[in-house]
Amino acid sequence: MRYEFDLIDDEHDEFEQLADNVGTVMVFDESWENVSPQSKVMISLSRNAMIGLGTELIRMAHRFEIGNHMHVDPIQEGLVCQSMGIFLTPESSELIIACGDELDVDSYIPPELQE
Repeated sequence: MRYEFDLIDDEHDEFEQLADNVGTVMVFDESWENVSPQSKVMISLSRNAMIGLGTELIRMAHRFEIGNHMHVDPIQEGLVCQSMGIFLTPESSELIIACGDELDVDSYIPPELQE
């Protein structure tokens, strides 16, 4: 299967029509406690890392199954591993990308704030 999209014009992307293009970002400490509310997440990618990760995310979406997930581990001494189209630096945190069951965007906005 091939996916086509306009690299310049993002006004008519089909995936946005249902407003169900929603994601969840969570940050966990070493004991798997969710510390998301007091955290910020920054992902810095080279151009080719953006292309690699984007390509792998599209492939993962094509095989979408709730609960399916991929671990992307940082480079460790003696272990260089590429996953999801990218290498993470030794200073990186582990990244887990999962197929979730998020709802449409309106489900996360209080009714009084919806237009």
